[in-house]
Amino acid sequence: MAAMNKYRAAVIGLGFIGLRADIPRKQLPQSHTLAYRMNPDMELAAAVGVRQEQGDQLALVAPETKYYMDLGAMLDEQRLDVISICTPEHVRFELLRTVMSRSAASVLFLEKPVATSLQEAEEIAALVKRHRRTVVVNLSRRWSEGVRQIRQAVRSEELGKLTNIHLRYTRGVHNIGSHLFDLVRYVAGEIDRVQVLRQVPTNMDKKGDWTFSFQFTLTNGVPGYAEAFDDRNYLMFEMDLFFDKGKIELLRTGDEIRFYAAAGHASIQGYHLTLKREEKNLLARTSNIQKAVEHIVDILRSGAEPVSTLEDGIYPLYVADALIRSHRNDGSIQSVRGK
Repeated sequence: MAAMNKYRAAVIGLGFIGLRADIPRKQLPQSHTLAYRMNPDMELAAAVGVRQEQGDQLALVAPETKYYMDLGAMLDEQRLDVISICTPEHVRFELLRTVMSRSAASVLFLEKPVATSLQEAEEIAALVKRHRRTVVVNLSRRWSEGVRQIRQAVRSEELGKLTNIHLRYTRGVHNIGSHLFDLVRYVAGEIDRVQVLRQVPTNMDKKGDWTFSFQFTLTNGVPGYAEAFDDRNYLMFEMDLFFDKGKIELLRTGDEIRFYAAAGHASIQGYHLTLKREEKNLLARTSNIQKAVEHIVDILRSGAEPVSTLEDGIYPLYVADALIRSHRNDGSIQSVRGK
């Protein structure tokens, strides 16, 4: 730990999630840069970008942070406890190899997707194991209080047994898919098999990140359907969980969550869904990236187990790989993890 009892952090990559999400500044931090700067136990010592313009933007948010355009110089000059990796995934492996060989930072905070392929992800896992570092992957909904409520409701069978899942999403099986597949795993269980029904065009096509509507089955046998939409019309990230005694809706990318219970109706025969409770404006109330940095402080201070591990970050790539295989094989059923 550094002088004045603060942990020293650096951010590599000053794109949207690294910095620009907080220009102009929001009420709550949305970027790695501002989340570190606002944490009383952290000192944002350095940041690395590729253009001087990024250094000028950094000065608006964290004027005391030293800006570098030379990664090697930053790693040589700075003694760090945690490093955020916010660069595009296609440079991830070589960057991580450089960081781990030239810095003793014990925690790496990694943006998703973890890698461009399963093979590269497995090479990253071997690299991390060899250097004995702790990796936290920014699967941001794992720090959402609303999502944790959903997870608890599923586990406690508050609304009975889970019977079906319906997902609605845009923007690629790697981009948004990283969050979507992890969300399902975190609250309900792993996806075991997938079957692509159709490909839906989105803005991510130009990056080779395809978007599919598909059927799936969890390892516990629960069936699901993921419906894809074109993000050139609007963005979509929603989930419906159906139980034998109710339903949960996650809407507006997690900003709103509704819990319904089956109840009798005064004038219509049979049971109907009645709103039991709801949470609104969740994204305006708390910052997931701020909670993630607080969690990293706990890891550094007390050795707490990461809420979102490298293995968690790699898992969505297995689902994406199975979907791509299904699409290439005319919509055949494919096993996740090659089981």
